[in-house]
Amino acid sequence: MFIASINPSYLKALFFSFIICITLTATTSWAGEAKEFLSTLKAHYESTRSIKKFSLNYHFLNKQYRSHDYWDYAAPNRIMSVRMVEVDMVKKYFYDNDILYTPGGQILDRVQFQNDTHSYYYEKNGNFLGKRYFNVGLGNFDRFMSYNILNIDFLAVRPLLAEKNIAENVTLHKDERFGTTVLTHRNADDQVIEYAFSHEPLQLVSLHNKTRQALFIYDDYQTTRGLTFARSVNKYYDGSKVPAYISFNDKFEIIEEVDASKLQLPSGYGPEIPAGDGVLVADEIAKGLYLVTDSAAWRNSLFKVNGDDIMVFGGSGAPTLAEKTIKVIQTLFPDKTISTIHVTHPQESDIAGLVAYAELGAEILADEYTIEAIKAYPDFAKDIHKFKFRTITNDEVISGVHFYVLESMHAKRQSFAYFKDSGIIFQANFLDIAFDNTIPKVVPSYTRTFIDFVRSKKLNISRIVGNYKNNNISVDVMNKTYDAMM
Repeated sequence: MFIASINPSYLKALFFSFIICITLTATTSWAGEAKEFLSTLKAHYESTRSIKKFSLNYHFLNKQYRSHDYWDYAAPNRIMSVRMVEVDMVKKYFYDNDILYTPGGQILDRVQFQNDTHSYYYEKNGNFLGKRYFNVGLGNFDRFMSYNILNIDFLAVRPLLAEKNIAENVTLHKDERFGTTVLTHRNADDQVIEYAFSHEPLQLVSLHNKTRQALFIYDDYQTTRGLTFARSVNKYYDGSKVPAYISFNDKFEIIEEVDASKLQLPSGYGPEIPAGDGVLVADEIAKGLYLVTDSAAWRNSLFKVNGDDIMVFGGSGAPTLAEKTIKVIQTLFPDKTISTIHVTHPQESDIAGLVAYAELGAEILADEYTIEAIKAYPDFAKDIHKFKFRTITNDEVISGVHFYVLESMHAKRQSFAYFKDSGIIFQANFLDIAFDNTIPKVVPSYTRTFIDFVRSKKLNISRIVGNYKNNNISVDVMNKTYDAMM
């Protein structure tokens, strides 16, 4: 769903991105001109400056939900999110319902809110957290507002309009060629932000946080019920000329208060999720097969001892995780060699720690597509010559481990490992089940693909280990998940 290539607003965004980020031809200005222009802005935004409570519905096309987590690395896709928020800036209350539509039919329906006494994060569909919830702390309002106000132009300019020491913290430049005035503001957090305004009509064209390398382009201004604001906001990060988010403001309303029913956990939720200790431990769950996880079990991996060699499964999700996993294995078996690491699919959260294994000389086991994607992963460019690969094919057996490679809507190719003697499966993302075994309300198509395949192969299963969250999924839970799709 990449519409930007034919969208005039997108072309305009690139145009202004080039102007502001690459070069700025400006005329000089005298010291009082910034103060004078700010007075004009305050008058222009006067009707909106009293707004303290509002609701906003918007949707956006997301270039990368997590960096490089595409269905096909060679054809980066955008996915859509819908977001509905209610905010009370005086009481510091907010409600934020974020619905993410991912390939294959998975719908992540997340909620965070804050009231006087607590700020929680939970899921409606139960995909990852189940009925448990996070306590994210009362500082979450400020974190939420730091990016939420940037969606609405007249809220985005408020820190600039509130500046008291204009002479010290605000400078002005004019670009007569493009009819823009640029105010550079060093704010209370010592961040440098450039605001570019068009003259006729007076509108915010862009906001460039130079400290954070974030550029927001505002366009498609419309007036509804007396309020004029930009309906499209394209968001660029780290100097990219392609927006990470193409955002559309659907509805903005001034409200009396945040709906009180939204500022509490729904009935039946709990317990609170405790913080993990981050300490990895290894337990033997079958002869020669070890589970590595921490107290939170957010990430799980396996390793199999084959004589003097060790095979690792799923221990490469991040550099720190890989290093900690390797240390656990080497502490238990100092005289053995980590010879192989299996990669299920090539999204960043599954491969980012592979350099640590390459440094050991370990062979990377993956299907052909996944190997191609790993070689193309930008962060590996300077180390890729150290990588050794072995291509696995569907229904191949290596050192007693059965490997299956499936086509999936989560990733173009996705494999899992089956340990026949113990009946254990190790998989990532095929079957996402929360730690508390909550059955998701919405089950993606690739979960059905996985379960149909397992059944067709008549695999004798005693336990399914998920790379994420639940490392002890039963056949009964798997079957109930399948039935939930019917």
